[in-house]
Amino acid sequence: MTLPDWQPADRHPQMPAEPLADWLQDEGSLTRRLTEAGNQDFHVQLLEQGLQPARTDEATALGMLENQQAWVREVLLHTGGAARVFARSVAPRDTLDLAGLDLANLGTRSLGEILFTDSRIVRGPIEISRYPSAWLPAEWRSEHCWARRSRFSNDQLQLLVCEVFLDGWPPAG
Repeated sequence: MTLPDWQPADRHPQMPAEPLADWLQDEGSLTRRLTEAGNQDFHVQLLEQGLQPARTDEATALGMLENQQAWVREVLLHTGGAARVFARSVAPRDTLDLAGLDLANLGTRSLGEILFTDSRIVRGPIEISRYPSAWLPAEWRSEHCWARRSRFSNDQLQLLVCEVFLDGWPPAG
C-alpha cells in the first residue's frame, strides 16, 4: 500500500483539475459547502468512533508517538442523495479531555458545526494527497480519491481532520 504524500495544498506538484482543486483548497466549512451543493439534504453517517492507535502519518502531524491511543471518528458525509466525502478525525486522547469540547457525543452531528463556530479554534494549513484505497470503507474504495487534511487547535485541543472526496464528487462543471 502506498502511504499518503501530504503536501501543502497551495504547492502540490500534482494538483488535480477543477472543480476538485477548488474543493481541496477551500478553507471554509465543508459542511456548509456540501449543504449548499446538495439541495440542503446534507447529513452525517457515523461509521466508527472511539479509541484506536493513530496511524503513522496522523501521529507525526499531531506530535504523537506512533501507535499511541487516539480518539478517532470516521463518518460519511452525504449530500445530493449519496455519500460524497469520507472523513476521519483524530485527536490525542489527553488533549480531547482537556479541550472542554464534547466531541465524543457528536453522534450524527457535523464536527464542522463546532469547529467553525468556536472562535477559539484555529485551522492550520491544508495539506492534500491521494488517499490509500485500503483506508476507505470497502464500498467506497478507489485508487482515484484525493484528500485534504488540516489541524484544528485551541489552547488544549489538537485535532487532525482528513476529508476524502469519493469518486464522482464534486461533479464536473
